[in-house]
Amino acid sequence: VQASEAPAVPRVTVDFDLTSDDVRLAPPPTRDIFYHTPEEEIAYGPACWLWDYLRRSGTGGFFLPLSGGADSGSVAALVGCMCQLVVREGAAGNGQVLADVRRITGQDESYTPTDPRELAGRILHSCYMATENSSKETRQRAARLAEEIGADHLQVNIDGAVTAMLAIVQGMLGKRPSFKVHGGSERENLALQNVQARLRMVLAYLLAQLLPWARGTQRGLLVLG
Repeated sequence: VQASEAPAVPRVTVDFDLTSDDVRLAPPPTRDIFYHTPEEEIAYGPACWLWDYLRRSGTGGFFLPLSGGADSGSVAALVGCMCQLVVREGAAGNGQVLADVRRITGQDESYTPTDPRELAGRILHSCYMATENSSKETRQRAARLAEEIGADHLQVNIDGAVTAMLAIVQGMLGKRPSFKVHGGSERENLALQNVQARLRMVLAYLLAQLLPWARGTQRGLLVLG
């Protein structure tokens, strides 16, 4: 009853047909369905998301604390895949991608990226933040991975920052924590591990803001973790 009382929808006559009277038209050729492998989906999906986030953020690239471990190494590899996709789209003449990459890198219209490593050197900045507990192997792995991707890679020792933080704690509490291997408790051990990780993240955000400034560019960097 309610529907019958509703006002009628106006009809607009348009000279348009969904089909054609020409029976000679053949259907379009069939296409085989293409499926990405799980490895391609893992690489391409996050890589496209990273690029979309970067181009909308108004920043000039990424900053990644690269530890030499699996987690940060995987993130670096995804940015490397992103650079490969950007170069591929640029070579295919994708105008939107070319406009975005020129804006992000601060280059003029003559710039078209042709080498993913060269592009990574412009937009991916990594840093190995060592302490006395870091190993030579992780330092080397981080450096090799950054070189393979083409990232702008730095190395720094943050023992001074850790020591300063522990000195503040000792001055407040009158006690200095120790690692478990040196006789400390589980709580001390966890606290000492966490202070290193937290200081690395603080330094990462500081460098993400000041690294472009030190190199004469204006756009900050997005921090990846």
